[in-house]
Amino acid sequence: MDKTITLDKFVQILSGTENTMEACGDAFSLIAPALQISRITLDMNIPETRQTPTGEVRHLTVYSGEMLSDEETEIVWLEESQRTFENGMITARVYAPIETNWSPDERQFILSAIRIFLIHIGRFRLVELVQKSALTQYLTGLPNSGGFLAFATRKVISGEITKYNSYYFNLKGFGLINRRFGADETDNIVRRYARALLEFCEEDEVVGHLGGDNFVALIRKERTGDFLNLLQKTTVYGIRDGEQVPVTISAVAGVYDIDDSLKNPGQILGRSSIALSVARSLSNEPFLFVTKEMSTRVYREKQIEDRFEDGLLNNEFKVYYQPKVDTRTHTLIGAEALSRWLCKGEYVYPAEFVPVLERNSFSIGLDIYVIEEVCRTIRKWLDEGLDPVPVSVNFSRSDLTDERLADQILEIINKYDLDLSYIQIEVTETATSKEKGLITHFLTKLNGMNIASSIDDFGTGYSSLGILRDLPVSTIKIDKSFIDNEVLTRRDEIVLKNIIQMAKELDIEVITEGVERPDQIEFLQRVGCDLVQGFFYDRPLTREEFEDRLKNKTYNI
Repeated sequence: MDKTITLDKFVQILSGTENTMEACGDAFSLIAPALQISRITLDMNIPETRQTPTGEVRHLTVYSGEMLSDEETEIVWLEESQRTFENGMITARVYAPIETNWSPDERQFILSAIRIFLIHIGRFRLVELVQKSALTQYLTGLPNSGGFLAFATRKVISGEITKYNSYYFNLKGFGLINRRFGADETDNIVRRYARALLEFCEEDEVVGHLGGDNFVALIRKERTGDFLNLLQKTTVYGIRDGEQVPVTISAVAGVYDIDDSLKNPGQILGRSSIALSVARSLSNEPFLFVTKEMSTRVYREKQIEDRFEDGLLNNEFKVYYQPKVDTRTHTLIGAEALSRWLCKGEYVYPAEFVPVLERNSFSIGLDIYVIEEVCRTIRKWLDEGLDPVPVSVNFSRSDLTDERLADQILEIINKYDLDLSYIQIEVTETATSKEKGLITHFLTKLNGMNIASSIDDFGTGYSSLGILRDLPVSTIKIDKSFIDNEVLTRRDEIVLKNIIQMAKELDIEVITEGVERPDQIEFLQRVGCDLVQGFFYDRPLTREEFEDRLKNKTYNI
């Protein structure tokens, strides 16, 4: 055997592919039989590092020849190690029958081949790590969204995907763990948690880490119960003051039972995330399976979120004006500005889009848009010689966290050179004591600016009578639930009459919304409320329709 030529061919085989592990068997077949090499193994012991967060321990047989007889004993005749870039160790071991007797030249030849092989293994691992890093979450070493979807795509192509459930889960109390152990040790805890998930997974399953406290998984359906139990309680440990402290991690999960309706791998993440978003809103639900209704609703909400900014820029939001009327004279005395969204030729009503905007803190953009439009319109009416009435503009409770909100409102009113009496700011009565503090601060600031304010839906929230005492409001709007009963009783009358009397004694104006029937008008007049808003007089009107009403403020009743 010409050792130089053979070694050159050995190098050519290893260099001819990026996958050294696949080529090494053919490469060693050039030299091993003639030298009675029975087996070559490779041991990898890679520590936990930033590049390999979970470490790596592998034992591989890279070449397997034939022993001359079953009775022969093989031993390690040669061993060579190489340190890796992560400060780990890769060791190659060459086995041959115990009676093998290599010459010094043969031994040196084998050693040269092994060293060349280890250099190529190092190159292969580096290339593999670079390729893998694009599909791997750096902290835990688990697949990121790209890696997870790559696995899912293979299962879709193979036709096996319907054998799996998809999970999108979020760790509960992650912030508390962070505060208790600090950022560095919390990272270690997350790595240990990731390792526990990996230990649960079988070879044909995957768990991925999207970053932070968000994880995903594809687990075979017959193991659903076991995996949900793992998510509800997994105990790892953290190091605090030099001691191991048990840390129990629970997760809330959305689960998608994958079926034939799956159109593309992206839906695997999307549908399970839908169930997670619903599960997180329900405090006592550790997991939820996605339903068609959930998918439809969340898809619609996503459409609203994605389209909102463009809707504002393209003036798709239209302001309507619902008249407020004095029932004694049937005369227009004010209006409430209401928004309607004409999105791609289809009206989207506030009951649908407002809750979505409030959840995502987008509502302040819409509310500022509306008050700007109202002020611009009132300025136009004044310039045209019309006699406008005060208009109330709603602001969401979620807007009130903005410290500059009251200042912005005043700036907009001043921008159009309007008397402050033309604008009233309306907020909904709060349901919690925490929100009451925000409302109090906001209304106090408005009061100091001489901007009128109103409490909407009065009687439905937190300590309604306390609002009369504590908040500097100009008006309260009685919620329609007080007059919704088909038959209005003596008890209804006593309750409402006393609320109205107290408000008037405090110089607070009272108006009732949702008035639709003549008997409601009569009832409200008996209890002392003469100002109403509702379909009995008018539906919400377009700007042009309301202009006509300003020209003739009296209703023919």
